[in-house]
Amino acid sequence: MIPFGLHHIWNVPFFFEAGSYLDPTTGKVVHGDITRFFAGDRTAGILSGAFLFKMFGLPAAAIAIWHCAKPEKKVAVGGMMVSAALTSFLTGITEPIEFAFLFVAPILYFIHACLAASAQFVANTLNMRMGFTFSQGGIDFLMFNLIGNKATHAWYVFILGPIYAGIYYCVFRFVITRFNLKTPGREDDTAEAATVSTAGAGGRSRELVLAFGGRSNITSLDACITRLRISVNDPALVDDGKLKALGAAGVVHVGNGVQAIFGTLSENMKTDMQEYLKTAGSEADLASGGAPAAGAEAPVAAATASGHYTTQQKARAEKIRAALGGAANIKKLEALAATRLRVMLTDASRLDTTALKAAGVPATQSLANGEFDLIVGLGAENLAGAMQ
Repeated sequence: MIPFGLHHIWNVPFFFEAGSYLDPTTGKVVHGDITRFFAGDRTAGILSGAFLFKMFGLPAAAIAIWHCAKPEKKVAVGGMMVSAALTSFLTGITEPIEFAFLFVAPILYFIHACLAASAQFVANTLNMRMGFTFSQGGIDFLMFNLIGNKATHAWYVFILGPIYAGIYYCVFRFVITRFNLKTPGREDDTAEAATVSTAGAGGRSRELVLAFGGRSNITSLDACITRLRISVNDPALVDDGKLKALGAAGVVHVGNGVQAIFGTLSENMKTDMQEYLKTAGSEADLASGGAPAAGAEAPVAAATASGHYTTQQKARAEKIRAALGGAANIKKLEALAATRLRVMLTDASRLDTTALKAAGVPATQSLANGEFDLIVGLGAENLAGAMQ
């Protein structure tokens, strides 16, 4: 159920409905494993085994994935896996790790499910009883089990946890290398991945928008802790391969909704995309063939370094120059903050905002010193160079 985010439906009855206990302090009957534990029911806390694989097992699996990556990719994969391991250890949020192998190596997910089940069995056999409020991570373990007197045999975690870490690490590393599984860092190199990785400053937001079919294809933009949740007009325009090249561990389609699993970066990505779309020009749209629109400003560092610009860049630069009253009317021109141009004009009355919008400049801001800021979207430096 985790791939579709439906595990919460399964969890809730156990958390808040299973069992009953008469709370001695209030005289009321409480239900659910979590509620009963905090009310003092010594038979509650039956989900304690999850502390073993969320705090130790899966973080060790993430380290195994890192160690199995190709040498040239170990730095990038290490950063991703270590952060995911820390997230799982501290908070009990496991999706960033699980989605790193769920779709590319389902056998690892099956192994993980078996090991997780065994952890629950061992914990209950040893009468481990621990509670939590959010998930079985280190913070909940410290606050509600090590501190306080409601937990039973919580110290077993310090013995069993490292054992499960060793099992997860050895099993994952063996299976990955034995069957040459394409876990992060072991994928076959593709031209698409190389293209995405060379995107310039701020380019990820633009690439994400295009991967979801462009600005006009996105009807709503949201995120949860581990996923971007996008509603689109046409799911066929969504490029799953590009999303994975941008770092998504998996992509799930449900009707017109698309979920891209980026782990704990998802909320920040959503915010960055929202900010980008506020100022984006025509580069945020796809042409009819599924390629970026003609006015798009893809980063071309090699071209700009040698003073050469694409036909599209030159054409857009000429339109903006004309909307500013021609080259002779421009006294000053510079690129700012990757998305805007600052200009000073000899005759400000010749500035044509309608023509600027037609050239892909959605907003113009007049400054007190007689200068103007033009919001041109990503690629401002390239555009400024083409206008010189």
